[in-house]
This record gives sequence, structure tokens and C-alpha cells, in this order.
Amino acid sequence: MKTRRSLVSPVFAALAVALGISAGAPRAEACGGGWWPDVQIDYRVQGVAQAEKQLAAGRYLAAAGSVIRMTPHLRDYKTASKDGLVNRSMRVLAVALARSGGDLNMLAKELPSELHGRFLAKTSAARQEQLAWAVGALAMVRDPKKSDPTLDSELGEAMAQLRGSEGKAKELLEKLASEDLLTTPQAYRSLAVLRADAGDETGRIAALERCKTMSKDGATCVAAARISGQS
Repeated sequence: MKTRRSLVSPVFAALAVALGISAGAPRAEACGGGWWPDVQIDYRVQGVAQAEKQLAAGRYLAAAGSVIRMTPHLRDYKTASKDGLVNRSMRVLAVALARSGGDLNMLAKELPSELHGRFLAKTSAARQEQLAWAVGALAMVRDPKKSDPTLDSELGEAMAQLRGSEGKAKELLEKLASEDLLTTPQAYRSLAVLRADAGDETGRIAALERCKTMSKDGATCVAAARISGQS
């Protein structure tokens, strides 16, 4: 019995490699009798990248909404995932929650009603629960064997808003600041609030000045806590 020659050209084979198409993937027969591999597209790649851009642009609700719609079971993870896209999604949602004060209620019309109880918070206690998840998520996705000033800065920022974690947050943020490793204006703002709470007016002003030099939006650097009437 004669073996039918493949109609897949060397050019297409090279293209398939470039696109990451597995040779063992399911194949479908084309109209002309050739065999063509099915292309499996993971839309999360583009979705997570877009959410990260929204987060960087300060569109926290949009970033959180994108991640929740894409991975509605995200809060079920108890440990870091082997899937890098899941860990990136967790980081985006956690930071968005921290910078929204644990309040995503404005997403109510964008999310299915069955998700409201998991991601929306109508009380102070519920917002603290959201922030607790954010702190836990950021702690999970950090690699304990590697130094990551950005994740550490974001973790300190989230901890600063979680009742009972302010002391640990200040310790972490002060350490990073002493090594000039705080990477976000929001982290400096959090440090300013914590210094104000500790009675350090000079330190509060210094942290706010660093915040202003890093921020495109001056409103980001208005500290919620003050010792004097200065802002």
C-alpha cells in the first residue's frame, strides 16, 4: 500500500514551530486533502498582559474586572500555581484590591451576580477580608529564593491597609526604603502614612516627597494620615 505524501510544505512546518504548534496536536483534514494541525490559542496570554497594562496605568477596577472575568475561580488558589499566567493574574488582582482599599463594588454591573459575594465588599469587615486575600496572594506568588523589590513593595503596600499587619508592613517598607528599593509611589505613600501613625513627621514628609518624584499623578501622594496640617 502506498503512503500518501504530506502536503504540508517546509515553510508551513517552520511557521508551525514558530507558533508553538505541537506535532502531536489533533489534526483536521483540509478541503484539498492535506492535513493541517489545529491551532490552540490561549487567550489568557493577551488578557493578562492587558490587565497588567491597565494596572500600570492606574485603572485598578478595569484590571481587576478583566482578571475576574477571565479567572473567576482565582480566589480558590491556596498556593502559588505552576501556571505562570495564574500567578500573574493573582498579582494583578491583589494589587488592584490593595489600591482600591478592598472595594470593587463599582464592578457590580460588570460581573455575574454569582460572583458578587466573592469579590464585592459592602462592609468594612468584608473589605478587610479582601485585603487579607490580597496580602496572602502576594505572599504566595513571591519566590522566597529570589529578591523581587516590586513584589515586596506591593506586599508592604497591601499589608499597610490590613488591620494588625501595620507593624510588619512598616518594617518591610522601611527596609526597602533604606536600600532604595521601593519601586512604586503607592509604596512610598503607604510608608508616609505608617510614619505619620508612628509620630515621625519628618519621615512622613520625606516619604511623600519620594512619592511625588515617582508619580505622574500628584493625588496619589496625598497621605491619609497627618500629624500636622501639612499635606
